[in-house]
Amino acid sequence: MQNKMKKSNIGIILLSSLSMAVLPANASLISSWNLNGDYSDSTGNGHAGAGFGSNFLVDSPSNSNLQSANFNNSSYVALNQSFSGVGSLSEFSASAWFKTTATGNNWSLLDFDRSDFFNMVVTGRGGIAFSTSTGIIHDMFSLKTGLNDGNWHHVAVTYGAATGKTIYIDGAADSSTSYNGALGTFRTRFGFIGDGSEASSFNGKRNGLYYDGLISEVKLWDESISEQAVSAQAVRAKVPEPSTLAIFALGMIGLASRRLKKQS
Repeated sequence: MQNKMKKSNIGIILLSSLSMAVLPANASLISSWNLNGDYSDSTGNGHAGAGFGSNFLVDSPSNSNLQSANFNNSSYVALNQSFSGVGSLSEFSASAWFKTTATGNNWSLLDFDRSDFFNMVVTGRGGIAFSTSTGIIHDMFSLKTGLNDGNWHHVAVTYGAATGKTIYIDGAADSSTSYNGALGTFRTRFGFIGDGSEASSFNGKRNGLYYDGLISEVKLWDESISEQAVSAQAVRAKVPEPSTLAIFALGMIGLASRRLKKQS
């Protein structure tokens, strides 16, 4: 009976570890547009997008068999999510994978209007622009450039009183500056991927500054996430598929069971 209990406990521990590896805690994630063949919001919060002129290509940072959204410098995704009110956004984080060779400003990876809330853009030099607004626009640019090299790159931005304003590239902090206060003006702004927002309603007015290239896994959090959390997002492509992890865990359970049998 004691050996059976040991076996059961080992199984529970290994399966629990597997569960944590496959499904990390991410309570503050409020929107996640994977862009793997559709524009749905995988968090279930109802922030699905609608594509206009964009399509999908079988090319992804995490798996060569998955798809990503393809933008052709005239297409965009309108998002069913908005922010509204003076000082209504005190902290947040956003991230995306992108792949481009464009040499003009690529507007945008995620945009809720640079003049009213924030945006995240690939510059003509292949750097990252991260702009926020408290009624006054605060532009910030990455130190690293040359990301328009035709390879997949991960970018994340974080904003909060405790952490400041930071740009991360491929999992590492690139540049940081001070917090400017809670974001937002009196206007409502709906979001876009692939274009700039001036929209007070879903799929409303845009600025016509388009993105050219691939975008995958755009995420938005309602807090300034840690550097460790950013790094985990950036290396997610290297994590084994859930089926591989399951096979590994079952193998470990079998090995532990055989050792206990020999000991009993």
